[in-house]
Amino acid sequence: MGATNCPETPRQRMISMMYLVLTALLALNVSVEILNAFVTVNESMEKTNANFASKNIGTYSMFFKAYKANEAKVGPFYNKALKAQGYAKSMVDYVNNMKYQLLIETGDAKTIEEAKNLNAKDIKRKDNFDVPTQFFIGQNEASGKGAKGEDLKNKIIEYKKNMLELLSPEDRKKINMGLNVEDNIVFKDKDGKTQNWQQHNFYHSIIVATLTILNKTVAEILNSEYDVVNQLYSAVDQGNIAFDKIEAKVIPNSNYVLLGDQYQAQIFVGAFDTKSVLTATIGGSTIKGDSGLISYKVPASSEGLKKYEGNITVNTPTGKRDYAFKSEYIVAKPSATVSADKMNVFYIGVPNPISISAPGIANEKLKPVFSGAGIKATSKGGGKYEVYVTGPVNQMATINVNAEMDGKQKSMGKSEFRVKKIPNPVPAFNSDKEPLNSLIDFSYLKAASAVVAKLPPDFDFEFKFDVTSFTMQLIVGTEAYPMLTARSGKFTPEMISQITSKAKKGTKIYIENIIVKAPEGSRKIADFSKKIR
Repeated sequence: MGATNCPETPRQRMISMMYLVLTALLALNVSVEILNAFVTVNESMEKTNANFASKNIGTYSMFFKAYKANEAKVGPFYNKALKAQGYAKSMVDYVNNMKYQLLIETGDAKTIEEAKNLNAKDIKRKDNFDVPTQFFIGQNEASGKGAKGEDLKNKIIEYKKNMLELLSPEDRKKINMGLNVEDNIVFKDKDGKTQNWQQHNFYHSIIVATLTILNKTVAEILNSEYDVVNQLYSAVDQGNIAFDKIEAKVIPNSNYVLLGDQYQAQIFVGAFDTKSVLTATIGGSTIKGDSGLISYKVPASSEGLKKYEGNITVNTPTGKRDYAFKSEYIVAKPSATVSADKMNVFYIGVPNPISISAPGIANEKLKPVFSGAGIKATSKGGGKYEVYVTGPVNQMATINVNAEMDGKQKSMGKSEFRVKKIPNPVPAFNSDKEPLNSLIDFSYLKAASAVVAKLPPDFDFEFKFDVTSFTMQLIVGTEAYPMLTARSGKFTPEMISQITSKAKKGTKIYIENIIVKAPEGSRKIADFSKKIR
């Protein structure tokens, strides 16, 4: 009877997932931890059922309000909803009574009232499967015919039939009732043998697992009730229901308007159909509506905050009604902000990060145009760009910002940045931890193998300078050794030999004529010297 071609609702998927957990646990040895896990799952199912019941109450309340607003139109659907409520209540009561009778059979409760108040964690033999099997399957274990399990299956089939008959043939295709118990559905045990529904769920099922299965069945009943009643509610022609609250709405295309452009807004009555005949009075002028909307347009001829208000008139079945509204918007001159994220200049050879924005305009609508100083830019998204320039030094790089508005390009202004070289790096030995200090330990000097050049620590950009050549001279006491030249940043073998054999405490070492490779080409940087301490 179920509409099996319909996708499962989120709640049905949640119930199915919990049932998979239950089935997996049944395949394991029933340890104390697993029994406690069943208790936890069962408590969760009981809470879920309480939530389902609460949601269903809310749906009936909504349905009742619609019924009171238009009894003639909503009445037939509301009466079917009440039947659905009765079918579901009867089915839930039937399943719950089975739980109570089962607990009496196990000896954990003496009366129905005791069974109602019994918590699953207080069941004495939670792993008892003899009583549930006998209760639901009976003596005929091969088929389970004639026992409580078959009675429950037949009740569910009857319940689904009654619920679906409340819906039109087309609406039945829109829901998935769940509760799949029919004989044409194949169930298999862990060995792959075919079973019927009652065998699959209750044969050798321990008591806490059986209670959880029954609570899962209640959840599916409540869920199917919710789906059927909501389908009945959606079948009601909403246009003929008198809503209890109507408000005028103003939807502007934008609250921020550029000088010379046009402010546009849509004004409508919420929850009213498109056939409504509307008129609005704004500033002494009357505007006729179209398809349930009022289109309000006014030139933006001066800057500042603009406010307006008026009344919208609606034709209702009981006559014309007026609804007041008011709104405001801002008119401003075109402007764009281009800000350098690190410094107010562009440096050659490094990525210069900038941000481009304009008040009231989305970033994707801004179209910057970059020119001058060999400028190129890469978009990083969200109005962020990385700008590269090639120079020459002191030339101006220009960024003109346009905005795409109503299919046209509008200039938002421009910004200019001066192009500069990145500053000279500071030279040091590659083992010298204090490049600005004139003293060096002999161990540091012996460990050094090259001259390096690093940008000052207060410079916000990163660039790796390669030393291409330098000269070195040692002065020991009053004796000056020959000047040696390296054609890279590394010490030559002669330099290493001279340092190793000649240098000692008090020796001065001079590093001069340092040439580095910079973005704009080769560059000579400052000399430096050290004294061995």
